Amino acid sequence: MKQSLKSILLLFSLITFIGCVTPVKKPTTNNINNKSGAVTLKIGFPIYFPLVPDRLASKVFLMKLSKDKKNYAELPVVESTFESRDQVTFLNLEPGDYVIAGFYRLDQQSNHSADLFVILDDESITKSTFRVKENEMNILGTIYCMIAKDGLNLQGNQLELSKKIAPGVENNRAGVLLTAVIGGHTKQVRIETITKIKNSREEIDSFKPVLSESFEGTIWKSHFKNLN
Repeated sequence: MKQSLKSILLLFSLITFIGCVTPVKKPTTNNINNKSGAVTLKIGFPIYFPLVPDRLASKVFLMKLSKDKKNYAELPVVESTFESRDQVTFLNLEPGDYVIAGFYRLDQQSNHSADLFVILDDESITKSTFRVKENEMNILGTIYCMIAKDGLNLQGNQLELSKKIAPGVENNRAGVLLTAVIGGHTKQVRIETITKIKNSREEIDSFKPVLSESFEGTIWKSHFKNLN
């Protein structure tokens, strides 16, 4: 029994180690829009098991606030540019105030797998407000969420946002249930709430080495004046 436990712990350690040494990804575009700003963050669901990494988003969706739009559902959704080592980055953002609409992660368990699209509840969307400045990389830190409710009965802003982030998923009740019973692959959506934001100076600084690698050899390297 002890040997089996040691083997399991070793496997988790190897998974963690491999995840830390994966090659850094770079942006596929060097075109900088006029007065462009950017943002990077980590967002996901904590596992709370020793040596088991938290599940973090591979894609995030933002919305730029507008005085002309009264509801979040009326705002256009912006998809993240690229992800590297769990850091999700947006490039070529217009300066202004933004909020997080939701995120995406691949959720796999044996042969019962689903592409999981997460929509934040209205309170969390408001809580996530941040500002993008010209020529700067805004590092939000790490944002953790917990399940608020399943997305099989989406209503209000969350229903409308799901149509933009994952079209058709809001009607996927049968597909989700069938996957849970017999396996296969489908898409599902659920609503989550922000429970914790880690944005200490140490947390913010921990993002910079990956960003430096990502932008090395690109025009972005000198564009962001606050990354030096």
